[in-house]
Amino acid sequence: MVYDRNDEANIKAGFLYLVMTHIGTACIIVAFLLIYNFSHSFEFETMRLSISAIPSFVKNIIFILVLIGFGTKAGIIPFHIWLPSAHPAAPSHVSALMSGVMIKTGIYMMIRIFFDMFGSIPLWWGIAVLGIGSVSALLGVLYALTEHDIKRLLAYHSIENIGIILLGLGSSLIFYSLGNTTLALLGLGAALYHTLNHATFKSLLFLSAGSVINQTHTRNMEEYGGLLKYMPRTAFFFLIGSMAISALPPFNGFFSEWLTFQALMQGMSSPDVLIKSMFVLAIGALSLTGGLALACFVKAFGATFLARPRSLELAHAKDSAFPLSLAMGSLALCCLLFGIFSGYLGSIFITLGESLHLFSDVSPIINSSPDHTLTAPNGFGSVSAPVFFIFFVLVIFLVMIITKFGIYRNQKIKNGSTWDCGTDLTPRMEISATGFARSIIRIFSGVLRPSIQREIEYRDSESRYLSKKMTVNLKMNDIYQTYLYEPLKKILVSISIRTKMIQSGNLNMYVLYILIAVTTALFLLK
Repeated sequence: MVYDRNDEANIKAGFLYLVMTHIGTACIIVAFLLIYNFSHSFEFETMRLSISAIPSFVKNIIFILVLIGFGTKAGIIPFHIWLPSAHPAAPSHVSALMSGVMIKTGIYMMIRIFFDMFGSIPLWWGIAVLGIGSVSALLGVLYALTEHDIKRLLAYHSIENIGIILLGLGSSLIFYSLGNTTLALLGLGAALYHTLNHATFKSLLFLSAGSVINQTHTRNMEEYGGLLKYMPRTAFFFLIGSMAISALPPFNGFFSEWLTFQALMQGMSSPDVLIKSMFVLAIGALSLTGGLALACFVKAFGATFLARPRSLELAHAKDSAFPLSLAMGSLALCCLLFGIFSGYLGSIFITLGESLHLFSDVSPIINSSPDHTLTAPNGFGSVSAPVFFIFFVLVIFLVMIITKFGIYRNQKIKNGSTWDCGTDLTPRMEISATGFARSIIRIFSGVLRPSIQREIEYRDSESRYLSKKMTVNLKMNDIYQTYLYEPLKKILVSISIRTKMIQSGNLNMYVLYILIAVTTALFLLK
């Protein structure tokens, strides 16, 4: 079902999602049929008991099919192309459900199949998942930086966070294949923890963005600005979601990414050069992803809520209604509580991991301490969320005391206009979302492949020096769209044109096709 089917962009987004989800479903069906060929049952327990009878070559095929099928559902790169189109086409509350719950079903099934069904894990499986997670996290946040459609920006951040989850899963698969079940359980617990956290803060961000869109009637951040004055509650909740997704303490995103870092850094102790190199690259990708995510949400919050309004419609904006504010406030509170009680939640997710088949005989590695300290195995590191929270509150309290009773106590406050160098301050003088991200885009121009188009309108036809108006458009080319899907589309269209010849319209020919198909199927089943 396509929302607002009169919009051509929505129809294209719905069709793209239809195609990609059918490709993913086809891979999933083939994977389960291969397992059924050996287990003769679709019951998970029966399939798990019969998995040892499957040859290694077939297991590798099943792994690839599962990774493509459920990876398409989750939105991993390069099977992500439906996600940035589907989120803007859907209502914001549906986007919150899609990002918070729906794409996580793919992660859930990967965990069920890889950790609860298979008895042995080849090393290259974990390396493949770790590599895909690194690419998805890094490219997801880079493409988010280039976006000025607020919902497409959040959609790319879903791809980024799915990549972070895959970093935990990939490290877990590698550790298990190396026989280190303790660290494998740590990586799995980090992935599960970040899955919950992403569902929380991304739902909050989509609801906040939906509130802004409902008041401004546009998704373009270049037309926002100054909404903090008109929508203070929404701005506050969006700020909390931005801090959580940027992994700033004491909010939940920091602690699940901290666990992921612990798993990756302990992988650097491997004597194998290839494995150590993969973990080093994964750590670098996650570190760079965290910094770029912070820059992206500085852009998103600043362009949306700070400075002056860039559109006349913003003067009529009103804050979110009470039910929506209550929903956003509940999610914001969860972002804080899931961070403060990270030690307790960490032990819960480790317990969930222990319930899986591969970890049934592993002793607990994280226990809930009275002060809710999150501790990595082998004494590698620990972090106390309550200490972060207390420090955070003390800093805010001290700033308020100093402001009220300290250096500003005897100073008179006089409101006046900002010094404007003799000109009137207008929204055109503000730094735009494009201007903020341009320097970062130039750094990664080799990957993002930006194209700049300038349109100059001169004062008269004779003068080529006195310009009246200049418009600069900065456009990004999706490398997967350009170098993978466009060539694939041309090949499929070419094949379709050639195979169209078999549609002769002759009924006898169609009967012959059916006879050939049935005979071939009977021969294969025999």
